[in-house]
Amino acid sequence: MGKTIAYQGTRASFSEMAIERYFGTDAEPLGKVTFDAVFESLTAGEANFAALPIENSLIGPIFENIDLIVQNEIAVVGEVRLPIEHCLVGKKGQALEGIKRVYSHPKALAQCTCFFEKHPWMEPIVHFDTAGAARDIALSEEWNSAAIGSRKTAEVYPLEILKTHLEDEPSNTTRFLVLKKKENGIEKNDGTKASLLFTLQHVPGTLARVLKALANRDVNLVQIISRPIKEKPFEYLFFVDILFSGNIEEILSVLKRETQTLKLLGTYAPDQ
Repeated sequence: MGKTIAYQGTRASFSEMAIERYFGTDAEPLGKVTFDAVFESLTAGEANFAALPIENSLIGPIFENIDLIVQNEIAVVGEVRLPIEHCLVGKKGQALEGIKRVYSHPKALAQCTCFFEKHPWMEPIVHFDTAGAARDIALSEEWNSAAIGSRKTAEVYPLEILKTHLEDEPSNTTRFLVLKKKENGIEKNDGTKASLLFTLQHVPGTLARVLKALANRDVNLVQIISRPIKEKPFEYLFFVDILFSGNIEEILSVLKRETQTLKLLGTYAPDQ
């Protein structure tokens, strides 16, 4: 039996495609309706791993998922960069001029703003999942509705691809993190990338000292995102990705001197 991998969505979603790319055939995808349900499945032991979209090259970080990582005891064990091609899928024989409503996940709709500007008679409507939207279109008897999803959705449900490359930029890419329930100790795998969480004293210059400490050790800061600390108004927690060489423990030792709290989520191989 393969590993069970929780994800948000249904068959043929981009998250399922990310799972296939990372785990190959040794995976049993387990679709959930919400991102919260994905974490519940992981922490309850129903799933061995989870695949979670964390940022998109067009619309930036997915803050909801960063907050869920902060709130749960999980470890980051890998990443996947998945090129995203959005397709308009509908019933066979549908004409673009007759489509009034287009369903998809809000993040997918946000990546296709130019398409809707060029087709103003189409109304974008939020659905919980790209592939789920395609499935519902296939089951519906409506002929004036379509969905935005992957090419694979047209194969699985089945539907016709009415238009390809709806994304605003052809380089559109989503980065997924591969997660597991945190065990005793720190999750460290072979690799040169690490994800960290830290907080700072609320005084001038603290973040600058952290950045200088990283630069002095040839650490490449590839992402830094601040998130509000709910119980401390206008104070922030930082979610950070770094590329490093050498001993991660030495880097953490230096950072501990400059941070108020520090948590290593995991080290892993970067996906190029």
